[in-house]
Amino acid sequence: MATTKEKEKRPKREKRHPERKWGPFAGGSGVAVFLNQFETAQGTRYARSIVLAPRRFLSKKTGELEDAGSYRPVDVPAILLALQAAHEFCVNTPLPGEAAEPEDLDSVVTNGEAEAGNVPF
Repeated sequence: MATTKEKEKRPKREKRHPERKWGPFAGGSGVAVFLNQFETAQGTRYARSIVLAPRRFLSKKTGELEDAGSYRPVDVPAILLALQAAHEFCVNTPLPGEAAEPEDLDSVVTNGEAEAGNVPF
């Protein structure tokens, strides 16, 4: 774990916002997708990460919201649906600089008939 001195040496970063999020659901749990940018020898690259937000509760001792280390069984269906939606978003949304997936070539129709080998693009 980082000490206080190590934290002071790190440069401050801008607050990042998720590219897409689902929730918060009852109890504060949710799912978010972040777009990460990093530099490589080949140039700027992008990758996505999926983050689970913890369940939150009001502490009886301090009266403030705190993060729970676990989820309740009633939280699981919403989290599963949100994770599935986040995964589909990541798979179906191209990263910056990437071309969108070409449409299925079998569905290309010219003059009412599908012509093999004659793609209009």
